[in-house]
Amino acid sequence: MSSDHSPDIARLARSLRRIPIHTERHYLLAYSFDATLARGRAGGVAFPRNLDELASVVQHASQRGIPIFTRGAGTGFSGGSIPLDGGLVISTEKMHRVLRFDAGAGEVEVECGIVNGELQDFLAGKGFFYPPDPASLNFSTIGGNIAENAGGPRAFKYGVTRRYVRSLTWLTGEGETVRDAPPRRAAAVLIGSEGTLGVVYSARLGVLPLPEAFRTSLLEVKPGSGALAFAGSLLSAGLNPSVLEYIDAKTMLCVTEYCCFGGLGRDSNYLFIEIDGTSDEVAAQDELLEALARERGVIKRGAKNGAERDLLWKLRRSVSPSLARRGVTKVNEDVSLPLGVLEEAARFTHELAHELELDCYIFGHAGDGNMHVNIMTDRRRVEEMARVESFVERLFGRVIALGGTLSGEHGIGLTKSPYLRMIFTPAELALARGIKRGMDPRGVLNPGKYFLFGQSARS
Repeated sequence: MSSDHSPDIARLARSLRRIPIHTERHYLLAYSFDATLARGRAGGVAFPRNLDELASVVQHASQRGIPIFTRGAGTGFSGGSIPLDGGLVISTEKMHRVLRFDAGAGEVEVECGIVNGELQDFLAGKGFFYPPDPASLNFSTIGGNIAENAGGPRAFKYGVTRRYVRSLTWLTGEGETVRDAPPRRAAAVLIGSEGTLGVVYSARLGVLPLPEAFRTSLLEVKPGSGALAFAGSLLSAGLNPSVLEYIDAKTMLCVTEYCCFGGLGRDSNYLFIEIDGTSDEVAAQDELLEALARERGVIKRGAKNGAERDLLWKLRRSVSPSLARRGVTKVNEDVSLPLGVLEEAARFTHELAHELELDCYIFGHAGDGNMHVNIMTDRRRVEEMARVESFVERLFGRVIALGGTLSGEHGIGLTKSPYLRMIFTPAELALARGIKRGMDPRGVLNPGKYFLFGQSARS
């Protein structure tokens, strides 16, 4: 594949004049990276506004052999949407309509460029909600959520994106439109495939009525008391929260400095818990939580009204932005582990970071074992970045030994491709490549991702 597609993209732009396709330098720079800040190289950026325009761009680019990199909001943490080899970025941001809402069926159909938070606001006005709510919900798009099979804080009770996709309208690598396809066969593998197998235009999603009641709490677990082990004991005792989040002491210190939530123990670890359901269910569950916390000497701070609930959610949503104050570069790994080994994994992670003299912060979805490990560093410090690479490889090795996996919701993209051989056999990888060849015979859809082995994109 040629490494310079600029002439082909220029000809494509001339032949599709009615569709905005930009090759100016500021566009190429702005659409060449994601939240990892690893930088690729775009040769052009297309902004289709509907299905027909999207199909035209995909079809004509494919025929010219131009690599296609579909991009939502660029909030990904694995380099999944970063363009390579001067390929064409297809931005979905102009396709953001709600196409249909059916309260009786509990369904909404949306274009892939709609932001998750905008969909949540629309549904709330109808008395419904869409359960997958990643931390980036105010920025990330539904198309990006589908590409990564995103979860979020409510995933423990409600599950991840795959559970709610009723059908997809999507394009093959040759620009053929597949309309309203239920998630069976080809459409099923698009969810979580990171744009390597097809280009999603719209999705018909299952939605749920808003719960009658909520009870939101922040639990302070004293140092050495095992907050993650306590989280597991809550579930064993019959607690059924919609949200069960873990925030370690260092992370909480960042959050309280960032959004002025005071009065918390400096060295304690924290659990953020929300219970929802009918008023009676919520009252009974909150009573159980009170008893379990009291038994273990855990301090429970419960929201007394909507304003206090909003404040606690602001605290949780502020975790990621608060860490930005601690370093120029954030290396964010979202390993997933069995619940029974989370405490051991967190302890190993902090010990490893201490050994390698790295600044480490841990938070995540304790209910479903998705642990977010963050190293705050500066990619310009070459020797320190070498230690970060060592940290990541040893962390992944330990996670796999404990029965875990490399990613819970951030995907593989560029940053984790070099480590796939740690978890998949050659036969499994060959099968994955066979699926890729079968669904994208021209090899134009997000090439170089997921199936790439070699140097990490962070270097």
